Amino acid sequence: MKNFHMPEIISPTLEAEELERLHKSITLIRSKEEADHIVKSLPLSNNSSPEERAEWVENLSILLEDTYDTNTIKQIRQHCYCTENGTLEKSANSLKELFHSCDNNIHKFIDTLNEGGAGWYLEGQDLYTKMFSCPCPMLEKSEISDSLTWCHCTSGYGKHFFGIVFGISVDAEIVHSMRQGFDECLVKITLPQDFINIKNEL
Repeated sequence: MKNFHMPEIISPTLEAEELERLHKSITLIRSKEEADHIVKSLPLSNNSSPEERAEWVENLSILLEDTYDTNTIKQIRQHCYCTENGTLEKSANSLKELFHSCDNNIHKFIDTLNEGGAGWYLEGQDLYTKMFSCPCPMLEKSEISDSLTWCHCTSGYGKHFFGIVFGISVDAEIVHSMRQGFDECLVKITLPQDFINIKNEL
C-alpha cells in the first residue's frame, strides 16, 4: 500500500489486542452476543504474517458491511483505535503545548504546523488534518480498497487525540484514506462554534 510505514515497535500480541478492541467495541455499541459471534467468525492468531493480517482486515470489513449499516460500522470502528504503543497521549500533549504557545489561537496553531508542511486547514468550524503515512501494522500488505470500514478507527483516534490537544470534546470523521489510494488520510475534526468564536479571534 502506498505511503505505508511500519512502526518501529510492534506489540507481540498485536492480533489479540485488535480482537479485544473489536470485541469491546461491538459489545458497547451492540451486544456481547454479537461481539462473540463476529470475533469467533474471524479468528486471528498471534504472529500472523502480514498477508494473513491484511486478509483478516478485508474479511472483517466485508463481514461488518454485510451485518451493519454505515453509521453503526463507524461507531464500532471508532472505538477500535489503538494508542500507537502508548504514544498517543505523548504526541497529543506535545501539540497541546504548541497550541498553548500560539495563545490558544487555532489560526496561529495551524499556520505554525503548516510551516512544516502539515497541510491543515479550517473551513467554518471544521479542522481538516492530514496524515502522510500509514503506520497500521495490520495494513502492511493491504491492497487498495474503496472501503473506509477499517479506517474509521482513525477518526476515533482523532477524536481522542484532539480532545487532548484542545481540552474540549470534538467530533471526528475520516474523509478519505491512503488505503483507498489517496496520497494522505484526511480527517475532519469538528470543533464547537463557541470555541472558534471565543478563542480564535485574530
